[in-house]
Amino acid sequence: MEKDSKYKEKSDVRSEPRIDGRKNSSVEFIPAEDAITYHFKLKDFSSNGFGILVRKDSQVLKYIKSGDVLDMKYHPDEATADPVPYQTKIKHISEPDPGKHKGHMLVGLMILD
Repeated sequence: MEKDSKYKEKSDVRSEPRIDGRKNSSVEFIPAEDAITYHFKLKDFSSNGFGILVRKDSQVLKYIKSGDVLDMKYHPDEATADPVPYQTKIKHISEPDPGKHKGHMLVGLMILD
């Protein structure tokens, strides 16, 4: 047991504080004044954060870039719950590891509120 608790402590060490996105199942946002609303499922990419998968040919990629701060509505798992608004920073837009999520880009998110 003691060995397990030491491993858990080490695995939770991060360079930045992390707000867990797992309690939310999806996110919606309008990336620009004249853009439509986009809605994506949230993914827990790694121990460093969560984000969304966006098809490489999606129009949303024309509107967003790393460093942008957007008002996003996070939808909880419960269908009856109202979405919760948070200011969210786009941490990165990057290619997934080879062989994973072909035809998509990873968009890392960080809740600022």
